[in-house]
Amino acid sequence: MATARFVKTGITPDEYDQMRDKLGVGDTPPAGGVFHAAAVGEDGKIRVFEVWDSREQAEAWGEKVMAVRTEAGFGGGPPSIEYLEVHNVIQR
Repeated sequence: MATARFVKTGITPDEYDQMRDKLGVGDTPPAGGVFHAAAVGEDGKIRVFEVWDSREQAEAWGEKVMAVRTEAGFGGGPPSIEYLEVHNVIQR
């Protein structure tokens, strides 16, 4: 079952870019990743919306991200993460 993941990261756009570099993320999503979008909220912090093939794959990737985040000292605490089952996807 496809899973959507919403993350209030608590990190700045610069920290987000640094994390992507540390994770070696280019233009190809990690295994199980279908879609990723990062946006800047009114507070200036990154919010992420992703679609994954499964929640397990999303959580496994999240563990890798948290390890890099913790090592870098970004965010000042754990992010807020919400998982939802995908009901429908429409693409242009």
